[in-house]
Parts: sequence; C-alpha cells; structure tokens
Amino acid sequence: MENGDNIYLLIMLSMVATFGIIVSFVLLHFRNLNRLSVQAEALQQAQIQYQQKLLEAVIESQEAERRRIGQDLHDDVGTALSNLRMTVELYQQRDGFAADPTAFISTCKTIIDKVMGEVRQISHNLSPVSLNLYGFTEAVEELADMLNNGGRLRCSLDNEAAALLDALPAPQATALYRVVEELLNNAIKHSGGQHVALKFYFEPNALVFSCHDDGQGMRWEPASKKGMGLHNIESRLTILQATYTVHTAPGAGFGFVARLPL
Repeated sequence: MENGDNIYLLIMLSMVATFGIIVSFVLLHFRNLNRLSVQAEALQQAQIQYQQKLLEAVIESQEAERRRIGQDLHDDVGTALSNLRMTVELYQQRDGFAADPTAFISTCKTIIDKVMGEVRQISHNLSPVSLNLYGFTEAVEELADMLNNGGRLRCSLDNEAAALLDALPAPQATALYRVVEELLNNAIKHSGGQHVALKFYFEPNALVFSCHDDGQGMRWEPASKKGMGLHNIESRLTILQATYTVHTAPGAGFGFVARLPL
C-alpha cells in the first residue's frame, strides 16, 4: 500500500511540475509577445515621426520655393519692368518724341530680353522643359552645361544608364532630377570646390546614382539634425524607394550615393 502511495505521490508531483513548466512557458510566451508588441509599436511610432518630418520638409520646401519665386519676380522681373516703364516715360517727356529713337529702342529691347530671360529661368525652375520634352538624360546634361557655363564649378557627367533613366515614369524622373538639382545647388553654395562629378550606373538589382565634389567636406553624423536640403532629398528618394549613403570628412570633399531598386 505504501508503494502505491509513493507512486501516486510521484505521479502527482510530476503532474504539478509539468503544469508548472507549461504555465512558465505560457507566461514567457505572453511576455515575449508583449515585448514584441511594444517594439512594433515603437517602430511604428518612429516611422510615423519620420514620415511626418518628411512631410514637413516637403511643405517647407514648397513654401521656400514660393518665397524664392516671389522674390525673383519682385527683384528681377519687377525691377526690369520698372526700368522699362521709366525709360518709356523719359522718352515721352521729350518734345513730341523728336529725339532719335535708336537708343530708346535698343534700351527697351535689352530690358525686354532681360525680362524674358528671367521668366524663362523661373519657368525652368518650376518645371524643367527639357525633362518634359526630351527626357531625363537631356535634362541632366543641360544641368551640367549650365553649371559649366556659369564658371563657378566644373561638372562632369558619366551616364551608363541613359536608356533606363529615359524610361522612368514622369513622377520618378522628376523626383530623381530634383535630387540631382539639390545636390548640385549644395555643391555650388557650400562645397568651396572646383569640380563635381555625376555618375549613373548599374549594380546587381539596383540603379546607382553618385555625386562627388572635391570641396571642403564636412563632419558627418547621420543621427544629427538634418538640414532642409537633405530632408528634401530624402523625401524624393522615398518616392523612388531608394536608399543612400554619404561619404565625407573635413577636407575630403562630399560624396553621395543613392541606390534605386530595379
């Protein structure tokens, strides 16, 4: 009878131990689930905050562009038209327009040409004509030519992916064009260098775009607060589902490489 009691006791202890192990596993499982849930929620919040920052950057970029266009219209076009009006009024004040009109006509033509040039430049900044008419390759070549003609910075272009770039849908082509434009503007304003190189090429499953200058470079900290220009670039790369890396250091120039998945 005693042996039977011992066996019964052992069975009960085994059942209790098994139940305890099961309960422990269940509790551990729910604890892990809760931890994963917290991590997922934190990740979602981080993604929401990142998207919010990109949206704010896009809105601020649009407002900055509107302010810049308004200033260009006021300072350049407005001033030129005021000069034209003053020229006409001064000519009208002469005795019955008796003066030789040659200088008057020449001055008016010069001012009108200036206005046309300024309007053309503003229109190009809003919507690049060459991008819409001739495709991405032609538009980027025009950017490089404009930079070289300006004389402040020499630009070289190596395009090994012209066919694919020209086949990009309009929203993607415009987004990538604006990235190139932003990087070139940054190089002009901040690099202090003499040369910037643009390159488009292929890697396995990716179209790669790089931009490198020989300027002063900078101390790069990815986690630090980013400027408006980089936020604008990130927002456009998001449209392309692209990633990017930065290679720079004080005195070592600035390098930017973006990879667009194919």
